[in-house]
Amino acid sequence: MEFRGQVRKKKMEHSEEETKETDNFALQVKKIEEEAEKIIADANREKEEIISEAKTKSVSLLAEKQRKLEGEKEEIVKKEKQKISKEKDKILAKGKEDLEAFEKKASKNVAKAAELVLKKLDEKIGEL
Repeated sequence: MEFRGQVRKKKMEHSEEETKETDNFALQVKKIEEEAEKIIADANREKEEIISEAKTKSVSLLAEKQRKLEGEKEEIVKKEKQKISKEKDKILAKGKEDLEAFEKKASKNVAKAAELVLKKLDEKIGEL
């Protein structure tokens, strides 16, 4: 009986060692799973930060480009207004010059017409 007791005791010791090893293995697996979950959570957090930063940068770049385009547009409009103003001044100067020439010509024609009227009048008076 003593032998059976020793065998049983050995089996129990051996069984306890297996249980301890299994428990130890389970703890290691659990620890590895927790580390993996932490790594995944950190990666997700970092991913969200990168996405957020990218969105912020894209909004900033878009605003900067819009400001730049607005400035370029204003510069183009300013130059075109200057061109239009110069062209308007040229047209007005030419119109004024043409008007003065027309007035001189009309003035000469009025003088000639008056002279002609007076001459015709003198002829009529002379006929009387």
